[in-house]
Amino acid sequence: MTNGTEGLPAAPRPAALSWVRVRLRAAPAAAIAMALLVLVTAFLAAALPRAVDRYEVKALRGSLADAKLRDRTLSLSDSSSGAEGAGDMSRFAPEWLAGVESGFQKLVRPPLRLLPGQSVVGIRTGSDSAALDPALPRPTKALNPKADLVAQQGLEQHSRLVAGSMPSGPAPADASGGMSRVDAAITEQTAKVMGLRPGSEIHLSTLGTPFTVHVTGVVAPTEPGSAYWNEEQDVLTPQLTSPPPKPGEYPTFYWHFTVLIAPEAAPALLSLGKGASFYWHHPVDTSRLTAQDVAPLQSQLASLDSGPAAAAMQEGTGSYLHTTTGLGRLLTSYERDRTAALPLVLVAAIGVGATAFAVLLMAGGLAAERRRGELALLRSRGGSLRGMVGRLLGETTTAAVPAALTGIALALVLLPTDRYLLSVLLGSAVAVTASLALPLRAVAVHRRPRPAAREDVATARPSRRRTVAELTVTVLVIGAVVALRRRGTVSGADPFLAAAPVLVAVAAALILLRLYPLPLRLLARPAARLTGAVTHLGLARAGRSPAGAQLPLLALLMSLTVASFGGSVLAGVADGRDEAARAAIGADARIDANFVLPEKLAATIRQVPGVARTLGVRIEPSASTAGFEMPYSLVSVDPVAYAALTRSIGLPDFPADALLHDDGTGPMPAVVSRNLAAKLAGGTASVQPAIGTTDIRAAAVLDLTPAAPNVDFVIVSSAQLAKRHPDMNYSQYTGPTVLMVTADGPIDGKALRAATARTGSNMFVALLSEQRGVLSDSALQTGARGIYLAAVAGGAGYSALALLLSLLQAAPQRAALLARLRTMGMGRRDGRRLVFLEMLPQALLAAIGGVLVGLAVIPLLGPGVDITALAFGSDPGTTAPAGLGLRVDPLSLALPSFGLLALACVVLLVQVWVTGRRRESTDLRVGDRS
Repeated sequence: MTNGTEGLPAAPRPAALSWVRVRLRAAPAAAIAMALLVLVTAFLAAALPRAVDRYEVKALRGSLADAKLRDRTLSLSDSSSGAEGAGDMSRFAPEWLAGVESGFQKLVRPPLRLLPGQSVVGIRTGSDSAALDPALPRPTKALNPKADLVAQQGLEQHSRLVAGSMPSGPAPADASGGMSRVDAAITEQTAKVMGLRPGSEIHLSTLGTPFTVHVTGVVAPTEPGSAYWNEEQDVLTPQLTSPPPKPGEYPTFYWHFTVLIAPEAAPALLSLGKGASFYWHHPVDTSRLTAQDVAPLQSQLASLDSGPAAAAMQEGTGSYLHTTTGLGRLLTSYERDRTAALPLVLVAAIGVGATAFAVLLMAGGLAAERRRGELALLRSRGGSLRGMVGRLLGETTTAAVPAALTGIALALVLLPTDRYLLSVLLGSAVAVTASLALPLRAVAVHRRPRPAAREDVATARPSRRRTVAELTVTVLVIGAVVALRRRGTVSGADPFLAAAPVLVAVAAALILLRLYPLPLRLLARPAARLTGAVTHLGLARAGRSPAGAQLPLLALLMSLTVASFGGSVLAGVADGRDEAARAAIGADARIDANFVLPEKLAATIRQVPGVARTLGVRIEPSASTAGFEMPYSLVSVDPVAYAALTRSIGLPDFPADALLHDDGTGPMPAVVSRNLAAKLAGGTASVQPAIGTTDIRAAAVLDLTPAAPNVDFVIVSSAQLAKRHPDMNYSQYTGPTVLMVTADGPIDGKALRAATARTGSNMFVALLSEQRGVLSDSALQTGARGIYLAAVAGGAGYSALALLLSLLQAAPQRAALLARLRTMGMGRRDGRRLVFLEMLPQALLAAIGGVLVGLAVIPLLGPGVDITALAFGSDPGTTAPAGLGLRVDPLSLALPSFGLLALACVVLLVQVWVTGRRRESTDLRVGDRS
């Protein structure tokens, strides 16, 4: 045998091309199958980041589009008291306002874009003035209506004249140089509500000379929903306003309305003595924003608020301009939700990517195993590794590269987004992996020609290299698990932490492969003593499977682990939302009243379909007291009935016995929240219910209670409290203020509200089902969940393909064995038993291993996975329940594992059926094929 440098000479290009052409013609089915696998894999790899971009962009634009107009508007504002003299009066000129607008527009750059032609520029009085005309409507007789004067540019372009004429020209000056009269227009809604028409006069109160507004015309908006009419909330229609009521008094109301004057008449605003406010409103164009624009947009908003852009704007205008917008808050909320959802997507992406990588390596290994004899013959006849690798690389690239390019192109066309670099890189990585899998496997097997020898899994001894590789993987797994438990996922998506479930699956696969030979050896000995040959032969065949066939189990465990991990995350989110909704409502429905509930309410509510039981409790919010120094709610209940309610809704048991043993002397026993128990520290405190001051002691401690969710509480027995104050035992002091409702079926919310309304007013009805709906997925979370489920489905498909490839690898030898045994008289039933016994140990290893790894992932990784933001988003009004975390999802644990086991059984049954219909000579000659 010659050395590697004296083998086949380097073939010229035509010879290489002829080699590739001959090989592709000799095995076109294998080339087509590889091309299809690469095409699908490259498409999925390129499509994943684009799909993530698409749902993130859709969620961002949807959340901004649903926000109020003022929240997605960037506004500038300034004020003037009018005491600065002529220099200040120049700011009321339309030219100065236009100059400020022009200077601001020059500072705006992408990704901040403003809606063209939607800017709203104007001046209004610093505060409203009372309208003294007796003919104007007054909801509360003692309160005069109030009006604002607004000089907003572009009135003619944004409205049409209904009656009268448009106001024009500057207001006439009086003898003192001031202005006591101005022409104005009003909207149709203002004219209708306030009873005004062209020619009407409105007399406004001032500190000096009376001021008169002469209505010259009535206008109607051409686009009522445009920014021009909605940035200032009182321009379009009058507002019914209520000043803060005094303690013990009922609220009062007055009408607040706006009159529109010409921009040239803006100096007249100062004659009212209320100063003036300047404003420039700029609706932001959110239709082109992407998730990658959020950070630079927030930086630009900060610069306009109090950074270099703000300084440049103030220096250029000579005025202290203040910037306000709600866009920053919306972007922060979106980024918080995106950060919470991204680790879940990254876990799925790494899991399906690792599984696809293993399948590509398996396909290359299967091709190398199929051509082992051919390649060994080439090496034995002097073929060099370089020449062999070059020819094999030519074969694989001819099939893989065009297929990968096609997959990338399909992803770019079908999923259009602004970014494409990551998609191209991932698709190219698939092409490189598929092209190199066969040559590298051939190099590993044929680097040194050696005599053929079997490496049975039951007898093979692990090499030192394998031991070193396993130790390396073990260190990586330990590092990932420790890092995840210590750092958690709240800081965002870290690829190393996201790979923790996959690394755990790899470590589990290595451990199972180490342990797998032991049961085979133990079972082989008693099976050899059985009378039949099928069991012994099946176990022997299972033990003779190649020791290096680790990729199928690895791919299966990775996909099963990712599926179970995601299922536990989604189950934890669902359970957490259920617990939060139940803690917020406390029952299946809840009716709160400002005062004591009507006596007939409970009986009426029990007639509503779906209602099973009702329980009235009294809740009295209390401010900080000397005993607790923190706010709390005092809850008076029937302990036995309240304990039954708590058990029925699945909350921790209520210690009713702690409240029943009260002899009427000393402090009254109470069940308190954990925070209040720490304040009491074993002592007593006084509470002040309406019935009378009472001393209490902590008889038991609870983390939460249904009657007073998300607050600290003191729960006492209503009967015992009434006994301690017999002279105050009246319904207004002891009657229930909240009705808790439990159901034996779906409650009709409409009927429940109707029944409540029939018994009285000032009651609020809340349903558990509605509260659970409020906690449903946001658009961002829905997109992340969809991507995750798609990735899990893709991983399941690749794991099924890995199983099929592993069965396909041994299919020729299995068919030849069955053919030989049929010639010896074995029936089809025994043939099926033999095949199942051969396959069963490996399939059970994968199925049971997948379940065990899925169960192990929860305690290993659970402490580091924070699903609070994923469950509740950025809503500050929702309190996460205690113990929120990963939950075992039996469906995601069992279904994938036993689904793959069932698939393996079906494939083997089909193979036995096919081989049973063929002639034995066909299968017995399988080993003669090259």
